[in-house]
Amino acid sequence: MAWIGIIVGTFAGVFSAVAAYALYALPLWYSLMLYPTVGTTSAILTILVMIHLPPGLRPMAQPHRDELRRTA
Repeated sequence: MAWIGIIVGTFAGVFSAVAAYALYALPLWYSLMLYPTVGTTSAILTILVMIHLPPGLRPMAQPHRDELRRTA
């Protein structure tokens, strides 16, 4: 879940920084400050939303090879 949050946060931060500079003509320093702010916020929100999903909709981690061959 953390990887998905990091990916979403990265894209949201880059998009907001570029949009702030190109579309809204904000100063460069302001749009560069939006990148970590929006990126961190959207990453945390993505992880929180995914934690509260029902168990059938959550992304599942793949077991390691050793866990597949392990016997009781």
